Amino acid sequence: MHILEKRGFTFMEFLLVVVLLGIMVGIVVPNAIKIRDRANINVCKNHLRQIQIAKEQWALENNKGDTDFPLAADLDPYIPDETASLYCPLDAAKSFATSYNILDVMNNPSCKIDVSHDMSIDAL
Repeated sequence: MHILEKRGFTFMEFLLVVVLLGIMVGIVVPNAIKIRDRANINVCKNHLRQIQIAKEQWALENNKGDTDFPLAADLDPYIPDETASLYCPLDAAKSFATSYNILDVMNNPSCKIDVSHDMSIDAL
């Protein structure tokens, strides 16, 4: 007597797997987007910190006051890979000039792309 073995999945088993995968994707994708957005904000804030530290070093070495405005070229010696390497991750132009406002020495630099990236005084 020959016994037939049933192989493969039934339609219900396949449907259950598809539904479970859909639920998992629905949970993971929004979290991955939030993580990416948070990482972009952190990169921008770190660039703003580097710019502020470079401004302070420039002011100390050149006997400048709190109200003096450095140019991007003035900050190049104080930033690794120069200011051209710094830009907001959301800036389509990928340019320092279109990403950041340097401002004077006493004020923190700001992001031109997204105001939420700006750092607070206590962030330094």
